[in-house]
Amino acid sequence: MIRKKCLGWLAVVALALGTLRPAYAEVSEVSLSLQFGIGYLPLTVMRHQKLVEKHLAAEGLGNTKVTWARFGAGSAANDALLAGSLNFAAGGTAPAFILWDRTRENLGVHGVAALCSMPNLLVTRNPAVKSLRDFTDKDRIAMAGAGSSVQTYYLRMAAAQLYGIKHYNKFDTLMVKMPHPVGLTALLSGKGEIDAQFTSPPFQYYALEHPEIHTVLNSYDVMGGPNTFLMVWATEKFRDENPKTYKAVFDALSEATAFINAHKKEAAQIYVEDGGNKDSVDKILDMMEKPGMSYTLAPEATLKYAQFMHQVGVLHHEPKSWKDLFFPEVHALPGS
Repeated sequence: MIRKKCLGWLAVVALALGTLRPAYAEVSEVSLSLQFGIGYLPLTVMRHQKLVEKHLAAEGLGNTKVTWARFGAGSAANDALLAGSLNFAAGGTAPAFILWDRTRENLGVHGVAALCSMPNLLVTRNPAVKSLRDFTDKDRIAMAGAGSSVQTYYLRMAAAQLYGIKHYNKFDTLMVKMPHPVGLTALLSGKGEIDAQFTSPPFQYYALEHPEIHTVLNSYDVMGGPNTFLMVWATEKFRDENPKTYKAVFDALSEATAFINAHKKEAAQIYVEDGGNKDSVDKILDMMEKPGMSYTLAPEATLKYAQFMHQVGVLHHEPKSWKDLFFPEVHALPGS
């Protein structure tokens, strides 16, 4: 009896010290998000080829239901993640790092992996605007998730480079929150207040097909080279309580990324079929092969981006390494 009691107390002490983990039942349903654009192609391939289901089955979780939700901005995905209706969010680096900063003491949001590195272009139909310095109070820039999106911080970094860090938000009053497709329609209509858009592939390339549209700024020029544009993130709580489900999603993302890089034309076909896009496969393939476009799980230049967000007071905690921002599964990959 005494020996049994001792063993019981030892188990309690071990659990308190973290040497034993409580047993959790994996979730019966896993929910993932994606948004608009070819940057989300790894997720589109995952959904189209049912790769999450494949890897769940490999983990002995073949009965787990997989659901997908489409959002217009990363901030909306963050809301769903915090509400518990979403397990894996996807979007730009800015909303991911904002949630990393705000959940350090509870949910512990970190990046799962990068999705892609792609240049984002600020384009306009205003012939008087040749550079950022030419924008006036009369101009309006359509931007998905304006105020918290990845494009928001590209523009703020550019403003800081031009006018000094104290003026990083110089262009904030020009931003108008619109999903990428809606912003593109507003820009091309030639009507209304929208005369510029800071957007991403493929929307920027659609815009530049029109002779009245020209580029004002390239995000790679702001960042000094290629950088992670989109990523996937989740909570530490979910990862700890559902290790097999988390591994299945990560493995599915890895397989989808490898598939895209090995079979770009077939991946372009999946994108066209999934979105019902009227563009030809060859046109999407051409966009995918433009300079600076890459699909990779490895984070690129994320630390520079996050440290700027800390510098301007958006992040209260400063990451010292890119590894602070991501879960260990990608730590062995070349990082920023």
